[in-house]
Amino acid sequence: MTKLKLLIIICEENCEKKIKNIYLKNNIFMKFLIKGNGTASSSILEYFGLLETKKDIHLSIIPDYLEAKILNQINKNLNINDLGLGIAFCISLTSANKYLLNGFENKKDIKENEMMKEVKNHLIITIVLEGHLEQVMSAAKKMGAQGGTVIRGHGLGNKDAVKLFGFEIEPGREIVLNVVDTKIKKQVMEEITKTVGIKTPGKGICIALPVDAVTGMTDIDK
Repeated sequence: MTKLKLLIIICEENCEKKIKNIYLKNNIFMKFLIKGNGTASSSILEYFGLLETKKDIHLSIIPDYLEAKILNQINKNLNINDLGLGIAFCISLTSANKYLLNGFENKKDIKENEMMKEVKNHLIITIVLEGHLEQVMSAAKKMGAQGGTVIRGHGLGNKDAVKLFGFEIEPGREIVLNVVDTKIKKQVMEEITKTVGIKTPGKGICIALPVDAVTGMTDIDK
């Protein structure tokens, strides 16, 4: 049985054409693009080895049997392992519309792997009030995190909220994404919560999602 995954690619703005070519080669048509505008100071950018403050966040749905192939193509065509150029990773979906599954099932006969893979990395999502970005990134860096991307949470109207990864993000919020080794996940989350948690002026929340595969930006996937 084929399983679906959310592929997330965070990269420089000039990579869009190359990513589209990868999608076309693999018959991937369910895709979205979010603009990520970083607001970190030069010192924070230096911490994380980031070369640009503006990043594109590409979201797409892929079948599990294409995961390794697509990540390899991303690494090869985008040179994503060069420090600061980006990161790509996959997260398993727990449910999806039936027509999505049927579309991929018809393309390949796949035997389901009953063995559970060891989760080596997690995506930590921190949502805080504007103005507390650097505190989040400093807390994450302190506990060993090596990469971070920022998304602004702008609402569609005064009372509307943006939905991302299943969560509603109110206007005036900043979202920080960190992919970290599972070994340090707990420490990173505890430090972020202590620094900008719900009981602090940052009024932040912090969650984590398991990452199935990852390439790029740092040596977290080695």
